[in-house]
Amino acid sequence: MELEKEIPLPKNDNAPLSAVSALAGEVISPLKRLQQMDDEDWEEFTCELATYWKTQYLRVNRVGGAGDMGRDVIAYTPDSQWENFQCKYYGSPLNLTDILLEIGKLCYHSYQGHFSMPVKYYFVAKSGLNGVSLNALKDSQKLKNELISGWDKKCKDKITSTKSVSLSGDFLRFIDEKVDFTIFDQIPQLKLIELHKNFTPYYIRRFGALEFDRPAAATPPPKIQINELKYIAELLRAIESVEAQVSSVDDLDVFPEFLMELKSARKNFYSAESLEKFSRDSMPPDTYENLLENCYEAISSLVLMVHNNGWDKYLAISNHVTQVSFTSHPLDLYMSIRDRKGACHQLVNKGALKWNR
Repeated sequence: MELEKEIPLPKNDNAPLSAVSALAGEVISPLKRLQQMDDEDWEEFTCELATYWKTQYLRVNRVGGAGDMGRDVIAYTPDSQWENFQCKYYGSPLNLTDILLEIGKLCYHSYQGHFSMPVKYYFVAKSGLNGVSLNALKDSQKLKNELISGWDKKCKDKITSTKSVSLSGDFLRFIDEKVDFTIFDQIPQLKLIELHKNFTPYYIRRFGALEFDRPAAATPPPKIQINELKYIAELLRAIESVEAQVSSVDDLDVFPEFLMELKSARKNFYSAESLEKFSRDSMPPDTYENLLENCYEAISSLVLMVHNNGWDKYLAISNHVTQVSFTSHPLDLYMSIRDRKGACHQLVNKGALKWNR
């Protein structure tokens, strides 16, 4: 007879609860999210990946559905060849029968002259492939032997809905001599997530951002760059409005407070530039442009207000923008005070904001 045991405390019992955790609950890993997709989500996920594939190919087309002849997402290469991404939404890993049937369809329709054989053929499966299938794909000769020996049982009556397809004569010679079985491969689930994360703008919308780190902000180079000239010139004019001796950066050497502010402004500008790059690489299109619009709306009253001089206006707006809440914006979790101030310098660069009348 087993003795009763006291229930142990939960592992996270003493862990502090962050605001993000309180809002979103336990973080679900991208792999689990991938496995929980329904057929509609999987189709959309495939199309999102195709936006990445498009950057590598001449064009990318979707076939899918009945009559696809063993093709799904077709990517045409610049040298007039093509590659195939065969996307499978199955609740369990693809088995060898699944793999051989798709290869059989492709070989048959190529033999019939409907299209040439692709130069690469990737299985893209929501639940991945089982061990037997993976081992077969690693050994091209074994894969060919499996297709030929298992044709009658696994392929013969499933290639088309109108007739049985026997593997004999010229068709057998085509598969044995003309088909390169090294073209068949798979894209693992984690690789799919990596491609989606690194090359598409849809990752955060689909998988969330709680484990997506923003890279460190760039450090301003020692010399002022061309893309800095406009906001720095405007800042110098604001300083000149209270200190007539300042008309260039070199004049700041004898005014340490203003020189420190210029250095801070450059750090802020490059921090905002880094946030913009992060948004462009990781967020849906126009996310950062929307943030700049929100930023301007937050300071627009102060922009229109009459100030004693450009320096006072600069200080008033710089102080106010650090107190603005952007909690409804997807970049809020990543924004720092430097980003808020840097966004104002970006608005100056775009001509939307001036410190001086």
